[in-house]
Amino acid sequence: MSATKEKILDTALALFNDQGIDGVTVRHIAQATGISHGNLQYHYANTDLIIQALYDRLADRFDDMIHAAPQQMEDEITAFRRSAEDSFRLIYAFRFIFLHFVEIGRRIPAITKHYHQNLKKREPQFLHLFHLLQAKGVMRKDVPEPILKRLVHQMFIVCDFWLSSNEITLQLKGKKALDYYGELFWGMFWPYLTAKGLKYFS
Repeated sequence: MSATKEKILDTALALFNDQGIDGVTVRHIAQATGISHGNLQYHYANTDLIIQALYDRLADRFDDMIHAAPQQMEDEITAFRRSAEDSFRLIYAFRFIFLHFVEIGRRIPAITKHYHQNLKKREPQFLHLFHLLQAKGVMRKDVPEPILKRLVHQMFIVCDFWLSSNEITLQLKGKKALDYYGELFWGMFWPYLTAKGLKYFS
Protein backbone atom coordinates (compact mmCIF):
# COMPACT_ATOMS: atom_id res chain seq x y z
CA MET A 1 0.00 0.00 0.00
CA SER A 2 1.30 3.46 -0.89
CA ALA A 3 2.36 5.96 1.76
CA THR A 4 -0.46 8.26 0.67
CA LYS A 5 -3.08 5.55 1.21
CA GLU A 6 -1.61 4.72 4.61
CA LYS A 7 -1.75 8.40 5.59
CA ILE A 8 -5.35 8.68 4.41
CA LEU A 9 -6.39 5.63 6.44
CA ASP A 10 -4.53 6.78 9.55
CA THR A 11 -6.17 10.19 9.34
CA ALA A 12 -9.62 8.75 8.66
CA LEU A 13 -9.30 6.36 11.59
CA ALA A 14 -8.58 9.23 13.97
CA LEU A 15 -11.49 11.29 12.60
CA PHE A 16 -13.98 8.42 12.68
CA ASN A 17 -12.96 7.49 16.23
CA ASP A 18 -13.36 11.09 17.36
CA GLN A 19 -16.45 12.15 15.41
CA GLY A 20 -18.22 8.99 14.25
CA ILE A 21 -19.03 8.08 10.66
CA ASP A 22 -21.95 10.41 9.93
CA GLY A 23 -20.17 13.74 10.35
CA VAL A 24 -16.95 12.88 8.50
CA THR A 25 -16.81 13.36 4.74
CA VAL A 26 -14.16 12.75 2.11
CA ARG A 27 -13.45 16.50 2.13
CA HIS A 28 -12.86 16.45 5.89
CA ILE A 29 -10.44 13.56 5.55
CA ALA A 30 -8.61 15.22 2.63
CA GLN A 31 -8.24 18.47 4.56
CA ALA A 32 -6.98 16.70 7.69
CA THR A 33 -4.59 14.59 5.59
CA GLY A 34 -3.20 17.67 3.85
CA ILE A 35 -4.03 16.59 0.30
CA SER A 36 -6.54 17.76 -2.27
CA HIS A 37 -10.06 16.41 -2.43
CA GLY A 38 -9.37 15.11 -5.94
CA ASN A 39 -6.18 13.36 -4.86
CA LEU A 40 -7.96 11.58 -2.04
CA GLN A 41 -10.78 10.49 -4.34
CA TYR A 42 -8.21 9.07 -6.74
CA HIS A 43 -7.37 6.59 -3.97
CA TYR A 44 -10.80 6.28 -2.29
CA ALA A 45 -13.89 7.56 -4.08
CA ASN A 46 -16.04 7.70 -0.94
CA THR A 47 -16.01 7.12 2.81
CA ASP A 48 -17.50 3.61 2.49
CA LEU A 49 -14.38 2.51 0.63
CA ILE A 50 -12.24 4.02 3.38
CA ILE A 51 -14.26 2.24 6.05
CA GLN A 52 -13.90 -1.03 4.13
CA ALA A 53 -10.13 -0.52 3.92
CA LEU A 54 -9.92 0.17 7.66
CA TYR A 55 -12.02 -2.92 8.40
CA ASP A 56 -9.68 -4.99 6.20
CA ARG A 57 -6.70 -3.60 8.13
CA LEU A 58 -8.39 -4.57 11.40
CA ALA A 59 -9.19 -8.09 10.11
CA ASP A 60 -5.59 -8.59 8.98
CA ARG A 61 -4.26 -7.63 12.40
CA PHE A 62 -6.65 -10.05 14.09
CA ASP A 63 -5.50 -12.81 11.75
CA ASP A 64 -1.87 -12.09 12.61
CA MET A 65 -2.64 -12.48 16.33
CA ILE A 66 -4.59 -15.71 15.91
CA HIS A 67 -1.85 -17.38 13.87
CA ALA A 68 0.79 -16.81 16.55
CA ALA A 69 0.11 -20.24 18.09
CA PRO A 70 2.01 -21.37 21.23
CA GLN A 71 3.41 -24.86 21.75
CA GLN A 72 3.68 -25.37 25.51
CA MET A 73 0.99 -25.23 28.22
CA GLU A 74 2.37 -22.13 29.93
CA ASP A 75 2.84 -20.52 26.54
CA GLU A 76 -0.74 -21.38 25.57
CA ILE A 77 -2.12 -19.70 28.66
CA THR A 78 0.19 -16.71 28.41
CA ALA A 79 -0.52 -16.37 24.69
CA PHE A 80 -4.28 -16.60 25.25
CA ARG A 81 -4.16 -13.86 27.86
CA ARG A 82 -1.89 -11.71 25.73
CA SER A 83 -4.05 -12.29 22.67
CA ALA A 84 -7.19 -11.24 24.55
CA GLU A 85 -5.48 -8.13 25.90
CA ASP A 86 -4.16 -7.28 22.43
CA SER A 87 -7.64 -7.83 20.99
CA PHE A 88 -9.20 -5.36 23.41
CA ARG A 89 -6.54 -2.77 22.58
CA LEU A 90 -7.03 -3.35 18.86
CA ILE A 91 -10.80 -3.02 19.19
CA TYR A 92 -10.33 0.23 21.09
CA ALA A 93 -7.95 1.51 18.42
CA PHE A 94 -10.64 0.83 15.75
CA ARG A 95 -13.53 1.66 18.08
CA PHE A 96 -15.63 3.52 15.52
CA ILE A 97 -16.21 0.23 13.66
CA PHE A 98 -17.65 -1.47 16.72
CA LEU A 99 -19.64 1.54 17.92
CA HIS A 100 -21.28 1.85 14.48
CA PHE A 101 -21.18 -1.80 13.48
CA VAL A 102 -24.87 -2.24 12.66
CA GLU A 103 -24.95 0.91 10.53
CA ILE A 104 -21.68 0.03 8.81
CA GLY A 105 -22.96 -3.46 8.05
CA ARG A 106 -26.07 -2.03 6.43
CA ARG A 107 -24.03 0.39 4.33
CA ILE A 108 -21.36 -2.17 3.44
CA PRO A 109 -22.88 -5.69 3.36
CA ALA A 110 -19.49 -7.23 2.56
CA ILE A 111 -18.37 -6.38 6.10
CA THR A 112 -21.35 -8.16 7.65
CA LYS A 113 -20.69 -11.17 5.43
CA HIS A 114 -17.03 -11.28 6.44
CA TYR A 115 -17.94 -10.98 10.11
CA HIS A 116 -20.30 -13.97 9.86
CA GLN A 117 -17.64 -16.00 8.04
CA ASN A 118 -15.08 -14.99 10.62
CA LEU A 119 -17.26 -16.24 13.48
CA LYS A 120 -17.53 -19.64 11.78
CA LYS A 121 -13.77 -19.75 11.21
CA ARG A 122 -12.84 -18.73 14.75
CA GLU A 123 -15.14 -21.16 16.56
CA PRO A 124 -13.10 -24.33 15.81
CA GLN A 125 -9.88 -22.45 16.60
CA PHE A 126 -11.08 -21.50 20.07
CA LEU A 127 -12.61 -24.92 20.65
CA HIS A 128 -9.21 -26.45 19.82
CA LEU A 129 -7.60 -24.14 22.38
CA PHE A 130 -10.19 -25.10 25.00
CA HIS A 131 -9.59 -28.80 24.31
CA LEU A 132 -5.85 -28.26 24.79
CA LEU A 133 -6.49 -26.51 28.10
CA GLN A 134 -8.79 -29.37 29.16
CA ALA A 135 -6.10 -31.90 28.30
CA LYS A 136 -3.60 -29.90 30.38
CA GLY A 137 -5.95 -29.82 33.37
CA VAL A 138 -6.55 -26.08 33.14
CA MET A 139 -10.19 -26.18 32.02
CA ARG A 140 -12.77 -28.61 33.40
CA LYS A 141 -13.20 -31.74 31.30
CA ASP A 142 -16.85 -32.19 32.28
CA VAL A 143 -18.01 -29.13 30.31
CA PRO A 144 -20.15 -30.34 27.36
CA GLU A 145 -19.17 -29.34 23.84
CA PRO A 146 -22.35 -27.26 23.25
CA ILE A 147 -21.49 -25.19 26.34
CA LEU A 148 -17.96 -24.59 25.06
CA LYS A 149 -19.43 -23.42 21.75
CA ARG A 150 -21.67 -20.99 23.62
CA LEU A 151 -18.64 -19.74 25.52
CA VAL A 152 -16.98 -18.91 22.21
CA HIS A 153 -20.09 -16.97 21.20
CA GLN A 154 -20.11 -15.16 24.55
CA MET A 155 -16.47 -14.23 24.01
CA PHE A 156 -17.31 -12.60 20.70
CA ILE A 157 -20.26 -10.70 22.15
CA VAL A 158 -18.22 -9.30 25.02
CA CYS A 159 -15.15 -8.52 22.88
CA ASP A 160 -16.98 -6.98 19.95
CA PHE A 161 -19.72 -5.04 21.72
CA TRP A 162 -18.33 -3.93 25.08
CA LEU A 163 -17.73 -0.48 23.62
CA SER A 164 -21.43 0.03 22.97
CA SER A 165 -22.29 -1.00 26.53
CA ASN A 166 -19.61 1.28 27.91
CA GLU A 167 -20.84 4.18 25.76
CA ILE A 168 -24.30 4.15 27.37
CA THR A 169 -23.35 3.05 30.90
CA LEU A 170 -19.95 3.55 32.53
CA GLN A 171 -18.42 5.76 29.82
CA LEU A 172 -14.88 4.80 30.81
CA LYS A 173 -11.98 6.04 28.71
CA GLY A 174 -8.66 4.58 27.62
CA LYS A 175 -6.87 2.33 30.10
CA LYS A 176 -9.73 2.41 32.61
CA ALA A 177 -12.11 1.04 29.97
CA LEU A 178 -9.64 -1.62 28.83
CA ASP A 179 -8.89 -2.74 32.39
CA TYR A 180 -12.54 -2.95 33.47
CA TYR A 181 -13.85 -4.78 30.42
CA GLY A 182 -10.77 -7.00 30.28
CA GLU A 183 -11.58 -8.20 33.80
CA LEU A 184 -15.21 -8.64 32.78
CA PHE A 185 -14.04 -10.84 29.91
CA TRP A 186 -11.85 -13.06 32.10
CA GLY A 187 -14.64 -13.40 34.64
CA MET A 188 -16.56 -15.50 32.12
CA PHE A 189 -13.95 -18.26 32.37
CA TRP A 190 -13.89 -18.80 36.12
CA PRO A 191 -16.73 -21.38 36.20
CA TYR A 192 -14.90 -23.43 33.55
CA LEU A 193 -11.47 -23.54 35.22
CA THR A 194 -9.93 -26.19 37.47
CA ALA A 195 -8.01 -25.27 40.61
CA LYS A 196 -4.89 -25.43 38.45
CA GLY A 197 -6.51 -23.13 35.91
CA LEU A 198 -7.54 -20.62 38.57
CA LYS A 199 -3.91 -20.43 39.65
CA TYR A 200 -2.78 -19.59 36.11
CA PHE A 201 -5.60 -17.16 35.37
CA SER A 202 -5.67 -15.35 38.70
